[in-house]
Amino acid sequence: MDAVPTYTQTETRFLALLEEKPLPVPEMLTLIHTVSMTETASKAEEWSALLMQELTEATDFDGLYLVVKDRATHLAAALKPAGIRDMLKKASKDRLTNALIDAAAFGEVPLSESFRRLDLLSTLTPGTLVIDPAWGLGTVKRLDDFYKRLTIDFAAKPGHTMTFAAACETLTRAPHDHLLTLQHTDPAGTARMGAEQPDELVRRALKSFGDMPVTKLEDVLTRHGFVQSADWKRFWDAARKALKNDPLVVLPAKRTEAIQLRAEAESYGDSWFGKLAVSKDPLKILEAVTELEEANKIAGLEASRRGVLEERLAFAVKGAHNTDAALYARLAVTVSRLGFLTPPADQLRAHLWENHRFIQASETLAVRDAAALTTFLLAEGGHVAERLLDTLPQMPFSLLNEVLSALKDTPEAAAACRRLLSMPKAPPTLVNWIFRFRKEVAFWPLPPLGELLNHAIALVEGKLSGEALRMRNNLKQLFEQPKWLDGIFGELGGPERERFFERIQASTAWDPATHRSLLGRMLKLDPALSNRKKTPAAEPHAPVRWTSWRSLAERQLHYKKLVEVELPKNSHDISVARSYGDLRENFEYQAAKDYQRQLLQRQAEIQLELKQIKGTDFADSPCDRVGAGTTVVLGLADGTCRTYTILGEWDRDELLNIISNKTRLAVCLDGKAVGANVMIPSPGGEEPARIEAILPLDETVRLWIKTPPSEKV
Repeated sequence: MDAVPTYTQTETRFLALLEEKPLPVPEMLTLIHTVSMTETASKAEEWSALLMQELTEATDFDGLYLVVKDRATHLAAALKPAGIRDMLKKASKDRLTNALIDAAAFGEVPLSESFRRLDLLSTLTPGTLVIDPAWGLGTVKRLDDFYKRLTIDFAAKPGHTMTFAAACETLTRAPHDHLLTLQHTDPAGTARMGAEQPDELVRRALKSFGDMPVTKLEDVLTRHGFVQSADWKRFWDAARKALKNDPLVVLPAKRTEAIQLRAEAESYGDSWFGKLAVSKDPLKILEAVTELEEANKIAGLEASRRGVLEERLAFAVKGAHNTDAALYARLAVTVSRLGFLTPPADQLRAHLWENHRFIQASETLAVRDAAALTTFLLAEGGHVAERLLDTLPQMPFSLLNEVLSALKDTPEAAAACRRLLSMPKAPPTLVNWIFRFRKEVAFWPLPPLGELLNHAIALVEGKLSGEALRMRNNLKQLFEQPKWLDGIFGELGGPERERFFERIQASTAWDPATHRSLLGRMLKLDPALSNRKKTPAAEPHAPVRWTSWRSLAERQLHYKKLVEVELPKNSHDISVARSYGDLRENFEYQAAKDYQRQLLQRQAEIQLELKQIKGTDFADSPCDRVGAGTTVVLGLADGTCRTYTILGEWDRDELLNIISNKTRLAVCLDGKAVGANVMIPSPGGEEPARIEAILPLDETVRLWIKTPPSEKV
């Protein structure tokens, strides 16, 4: 065995190495580590300082940086971050390197972060592939040491520049196996993967971008061009089918939960059951048992391991008792489904029945869990069906749907729904359900269709929130579907059609464009209804309303953007969201439809405004009295003066003191002559003022009126 060198021998070797050029830094650091373990810390610090001094004098930046990173924590007292920055810059003769050192922000951020920044920036040479969260994959083109910024070519933005500091915050070097790198180096291969191996594309995405919900996965893959938005549903259905059999991929029950990629398959052996046996988190216990069940590992389990499952589930039930109704419901269903007797099923149901806790639970349960809860409650038998039907008005739609779907063949369900729908105000969830599934319960003795439609229209007209708002939006979508409306009309008799038409005609629930479309559809189905169409009463002739040509053009650009950009994008978003399926719980679809209604309402408003308001340059405006097209000078009580230019309805510019003729100040001054005393608005309420002068528009304002607005409105 080789003898351990003495301190003297180590010191002799270290001093000998100091004479070599260039200095062999890695070997010298090894000697410093050796002496730090055999001698006092001061010796290692002394040698480190000596080595750094030599490297600085030799302007060996790379060697110095290696030592500084290695010894920084040991030299913290003597070597402050600002001192490290100055030392590194002294060892460098390169302007770019010095600029990168400045961007590392020594002394402004933790030392480890400064090292991370400098390590990253040092690798960003021209041609390097990088990834930015917003822009995706890019290629570094050049670095500018004077302005301290770099230029990167991204696919969506060639020649994009960012400061070194910003690069430290957002950029990472692109790994060779990152999905975006593969797309760059082998576009045909990644395209083929998406078409032929959708599950492999998903695995690559999870490995590259991390675990994520399916909604984020869709955004990543469509935004970067791996999958077309219109093809997403087909792609995801195929990928999910294949991934279900992959032990390395965990598919969650909810869309909002992350899809997980494991490093290795779970064997569900002693180690797994050992961890479960000591788990104290009720939710984690349920997730573990669900995972085991979905992996088909419960059937045939030995008694000891089944005992662990039963004991932990019982523990979790106690933890969720009176604290989390939804979790308690899921645990109760799982205990029953797996055939465990502890806690007893009647005890679990009793807690869910108490204070209608099952309704509270269903408000946050997934559709699958709501169905399982319904089955669990109905399994009690006896008068449970009547007990559930009595609480229909309080149920969220997900639970009501499962209960009525399970009981639709019973006379009790038909009677309960008829009773509720015969009331002056029926539950929104039930009204929505009836119109969704009327064909399936056509044998029910429900109220006449006309009465049901009155319930629906009243609901659509209501000012609602929460679950009721979602029901209202669902019904509005039904009314807007031509096929559905055609079917309704086919069932209504002549007098009922007239009442229905008049009811819709009088409603203000829809935006003007949709309202006209509904009425037009009904008139097409039954032209005789034209006799019931009311002609809007002629309105008295309204005075002409004016604004400047500039503001009129700006409003026209807003309208053009709305019609040509925002509405088409919204239509695309709706079609994409529709592809997700299950419109009853498709929140992306609901949000896109709600936004569409806002856009259509805004379109109708701007259309009306553009018809009513005319453009002018105010060239011939009289100046004998205050009005649109005049500049007024006001004298205030404190001796100061203010000048305002009053133009048209849409005109406003704070820098030029241009105000609209509809502002409170303009209305107060309108029609007043020079010398008039007026009360004008002020932060404290009102203040007195005197009209000192009324002037024509100056050239600056006239130029403002003639200048067209920016296209980027």
